[in-house]
Amino acid sequence: MNPTAVARRLRRDQTDEEKELWRAFKAGRLAGFKFRRQHPLGKYFLDFFCPAARLSIELDGFQHGLPDIMQRDEARARFLAAEGIEELRFWNHQWHQNRDGILLDIWAALHRRTGSVKMMRKEWNHRFVPPNPEQLLEKPAEPPMCRSRS
Repeated sequence: MNPTAVARRLRRDQTDEEKELWRAFKAGRLAGFKFRRQHPLGKYFLDFFCPAARLSIELDGFQHGLPDIMQRDEARARFLAAEGIEELRFWNHQWHQNRDGILLDIWAALHRRTGSVKMMRKEWNHRFVPPNPEQLLEKPAEPPMCRSRS
């Protein structure tokens, strides 16, 4: 089966979590960055790929915690690193518990890899408004020291 046909099948058979993440990415909704779904690269298919940042995003289910799948994921990560592609992996349960946090992590990686806060394309579609990068670099204030009662 050719890679295009496999990619089409994978897009059609996405998990619910992948469908939800795609809704956050499609049409430049994440600060204007363009993503592709099930992008073929070598013998692998990247769940989501941003060509401008050379960034791959993966949403994984429990099976990726099994030893043989973990070994395959490590080989894949080495292949992608050799191609100059950074891979971010998130568990499905993380997506359910903290969508905004995951989108912020992805945006931070996009910013770090491109130097851009947002892309000036399809601004009317932007759903994710990026924070001011200087705010992300500042350390939060230290909490006051607690005294133990003796």
